Amino acid sequence: MKILNVNSRKIISLFLTFSLFAFFAENSVYAQTKEREYWPTSSWKSSTPEMEGMDSAKLLIAVEFIQNRLPDAYSLLVVKNGYLVFEKYFRYGSPERVATIHSVTKSVMSALIGIALEKGYVRSVDQKLIEFFPEYFTAEMDPRKKEISLKHLLTMSTGFQWDDWGVIVWAWINSPDRLKFTIQLPLRDTPGEVFEYNTSASHLLSGILTKTSKMTTLDFANQHLFEPLGISVPDFANIPFLEALRISVNQWQQDRQGYYIGGYGLKLTARDLAKIGYLYLNNGYWNGRSIVPETWVKESTRQHIYAFDAYGPHGYGYQWWVKQVDGCNSYYAWGRRGQFIVVIPELDLVIVVTSETALPYPLTSIHYHPLFDIVASSVVRERPPAKILTAVKLPPDIKAFIADFSQAWSDRDIVKVSDFISDNYLSNGRTKNHVLDILRMGASYVSEFKMIITGFELQGNVAKIEGVRKDKYFELPLPPGTLLIRENGQWKLYGNQVQKKIPSHR
Repeated sequence: MKILNVNSRKIISLFLTFSLFAFFAENSVYAQTKEREYWPTSSWKSSTPEMEGMDSAKLLIAVEFIQNRLPDAYSLLVVKNGYLVFEKYFRYGSPERVATIHSVTKSVMSALIGIALEKGYVRSVDQKLIEFFPEYFTAEMDPRKKEISLKHLLTMSTGFQWDDWGVIVWAWINSPDRLKFTIQLPLRDTPGEVFEYNTSASHLLSGILTKTSKMTTLDFANQHLFEPLGISVPDFANIPFLEALRISVNQWQQDRQGYYIGGYGLKLTARDLAKIGYLYLNNGYWNGRSIVPETWVKESTRQHIYAFDAYGPHGYGYQWWVKQVDGCNSYYAWGRRGQFIVVIPELDLVIVVTSETALPYPLTSIHYHPLFDIVASSVVRERPPAKILTAVKLPPDIKAFIADFSQAWSDRDIVKVSDFISDNYLSNGRTKNHVLDILRMGASYVSEFKMIITGFELQGNVAKIEGVRKDKYFELPLPPGTLLIRENGQWKLYGNQVQKKIPSHR
């Protein structure tokens, strides 16, 4: 046997090392931080979709979807491989327009907490709330409150009794001390067990940051996040009155005690939002410098708790939502009525949307999710062949019910839709009233669809069905275990009878 010389062994060793590195890089959930040709600190550079491996014709379908379904949208920005390949504004949108980003503020707040941890202002996500605000805790309180941790705040699992759409929100907003108000809320659940979307809990994060860093949340954000990215958010305390009036649209709201709101209230341009998404796409690095710790980016954008929505299952990390987009792992910041930063690492893709937020506000945000699938599908890549749907033969009365229900929904006929849904309907926590609210409050956003039934099983007065809702722009599977029930001789939609907390969207 011929023995390899030292140089040959070195070459083989280097080759194997490189091969292993390439394998793990290719199969990692998160894209490895790449060497970039430039950084958009001062401005974004443009490219064409085709030059960056995208199909511009499919992006035009995304525009058509917005025009047909999302009348409130102001902007759609797409960043691929670090270049702005698509930027279109609708209605009154423009590159200079500052958007009210609502709960996207929560994801920014998450980034600031990650920075604070790295700098030692906060020790751990397991640090208890009582350590930060002992003055608000009393001996008479539920003892479980002492177990509420920073992680519970980040994952919306504090256990506080709260309704992000209820009157309690106005009581909190009008309270003289919002931090105290939240901490003194009764507990509905044991901390860490149940997802409950809670904007007041996100505001506690701002209070913690202010108290531990001895800086306002805005000062901290400007110094450690916004300025390195070339984002300008002025501090009105240091700006002359007339100048403050001129740029008053570019502020971050404060409560009566002066704390910047941790759950909403920040205003940024769509291009600024794209920078935040691009920072996270690059695992927290920007122009050779770590802005947000890479470990924090990965930990905060993975699923820690389960949630569900009309467009399928998703999860929640540390103030970031987690969901597949066109078959790819993604995470996103989500604000009321259509404010989004969507990051898809394996496609090297960031999608930004901003929208009108003025009252009245229907439940519109959930209808934006198909848009992201459309945009992601424009990335040219190999994909598995489309699954062929084979409809099963149905009894005539079931077939008629499916057709009539689909038509009533497409016609936005609330009376007919209501008649087709059982009063005992329940699907992943969503009741009949939830379904009717979506139709009533967001009629202009509701899609036309038909149900294709691919599986059917009849057991007395209950029928189990499998299938999809097929729309012009997208296709969605019915929730697992979907049932129909025959009541007084008439078939009705019964849901899957699964009780799960569903998120509210601010």
